Amino acid sequence: MGHDSVLARVAENGRLSIPARQRKLLGLENGGVVVIEVRDSELRIRSVQDVVAELQARVRKYFPKSDISAVDELIAERRAEADREEKEMEGPDR
Repeated sequence: MGHDSVLARVAENGRLSIPARQRKLLGLENGGVVVIEVRDSELRIRSVQDVVAELQARVRKYFPKSDISAVDELIAERRAEADREEKEMEGPDR
Protein backbone atom coordinates (compact mmCIF):
# COMPACT_ATOMS: atom_id res chain seq x y z
CA MET A 1 0.00 0.00 0.00
CA GLY A 2 1.14 3.56 -0.75
CA HIS A 3 1.71 6.37 1.72
CA ASP A 4 -1.87 7.59 1.40
CA SER A 5 -3.44 4.13 1.51
CA VAL A 6 -5.76 3.04 4.30
CA LEU A 7 -7.95 0.05 4.92
CA ALA A 8 -11.68 0.67 4.72
CA ARG A 9 -14.67 -1.60 5.03
CA VAL A 10 -17.55 -1.82 2.59
CA ALA A 11 -20.81 -2.12 4.52
CA GLU A 12 -23.31 -4.85 3.73
CA ASN A 13 -25.48 -2.30 1.90
CA GLY A 14 -22.50 -1.41 -0.35
CA ARG A 15 -21.65 1.91 1.27
CA LEU A 16 -18.04 2.94 1.56
CA SER A 17 -16.94 5.81 3.76
CA ILE A 18 -14.01 7.83 2.45
CA PRO A 19 -11.63 8.59 5.32
CA ALA A 20 -11.15 12.25 6.26
CA ARG A 21 -7.53 12.43 5.07
CA GLN A 22 -8.45 11.12 1.60
CA ARG A 23 -11.47 13.45 1.40
CA LYS A 24 -9.16 16.35 2.19
CA LEU A 25 -6.69 15.27 -0.51
CA LEU A 26 -9.58 15.21 -3.01
CA GLY A 27 -10.89 18.59 -1.84
CA LEU A 28 -14.07 17.03 -0.46
CA GLU A 29 -13.88 18.16 3.17
CA ASN A 30 -17.45 19.48 2.98
CA GLY A 31 -18.81 16.77 0.73
CA GLY A 32 -19.33 17.00 -2.98
CA VAL A 33 -19.79 15.07 -6.20
CA VAL A 34 -17.14 12.62 -7.35
CA VAL A 35 -16.53 10.52 -10.44
CA ILE A 36 -16.10 6.82 -9.69
CA GLU A 37 -14.65 4.43 -12.24
CA VAL A 38 -13.11 1.00 -12.35
CA ARG A 39 -9.80 0.95 -14.21
CA ASP A 40 -7.33 -1.93 -14.25
CA SER A 41 -9.22 -3.69 -11.43
CA GLU A 42 -9.01 -0.56 -9.25
CA LEU A 43 -11.81 1.64 -7.97
CA ARG A 44 -10.85 5.23 -8.74
CA ILE A 45 -12.56 8.15 -7.01
CA ARG A 46 -11.79 11.59 -8.43
CA SER A 47 -13.21 15.03 -7.92
CA VAL A 48 -15.35 16.42 -10.73
CA GLN A 49 -12.95 19.37 -10.99
CA ASP A 50 -10.03 17.03 -11.70
CA VAL A 51 -11.99 15.16 -14.35
CA VAL A 52 -13.11 18.39 -16.04
CA ALA A 53 -9.52 19.71 -16.02
CA GLU A 54 -8.30 16.48 -17.63
CA LEU A 55 -10.97 16.63 -20.33
CA GLN A 56 -10.20 20.29 -21.04
CA ALA A 57 -6.51 19.41 -21.46
CA ARG A 58 -7.39 16.61 -23.88
CA VAL A 59 -9.65 18.82 -26.00
CA ARG A 60 -7.36 21.87 -25.95
CA LYS A 61 -5.04 20.36 -28.59
CA TYR A 62 -7.88 20.45 -31.15
CA PHE A 63 -8.32 24.22 -30.89
CA PRO A 64 -5.73 26.52 -32.41
CA LYS A 65 -3.95 28.93 -30.11
CA SER A 66 -5.27 32.43 -30.71
CA ASP A 67 -4.90 35.89 -29.22
CA ILE A 68 -8.68 36.27 -29.54
CA SER A 69 -10.86 34.30 -27.17
CA ALA A 70 -13.56 32.09 -28.63
CA VAL A 71 -16.19 34.19 -26.85
CA ASP A 72 -14.88 37.45 -28.32
CA GLU A 73 -14.75 35.84 -31.76
CA LEU A 74 -18.34 34.60 -31.45
CA ILE A 75 -19.56 38.05 -30.33
CA ALA A 76 -17.80 39.72 -33.27
CA GLU A 77 -19.38 37.23 -35.71
CA ARG A 78 -22.85 37.80 -34.25
CA ARG A 79 -22.47 41.60 -34.43
CA ALA A 80 -21.36 41.40 -38.08
CA GLU A 81 -24.32 39.15 -38.84
CA ALA A 82 -26.72 41.57 -37.12
CA ASP A 83 -25.25 44.47 -39.14
CA ARG A 84 -25.77 42.53 -42.40
CA GLU A 85 -29.36 41.70 -41.47
CA GLU A 86 -30.06 45.32 -40.56
CA LYS A 87 -28.71 46.53 -43.91
CA GLU A 88 -30.84 43.95 -45.74
CA MET A 89 -33.97 45.15 -43.90
CA GLU A 90 -33.23 48.78 -44.80
CA GLY A 91 -33.33 47.88 -48.47
CA PRO A 92 -31.51 49.42 -51.41
CA ASP A 93 -33.31 52.79 -51.13
CA ARG A 94 -31.40 53.92 -48.03
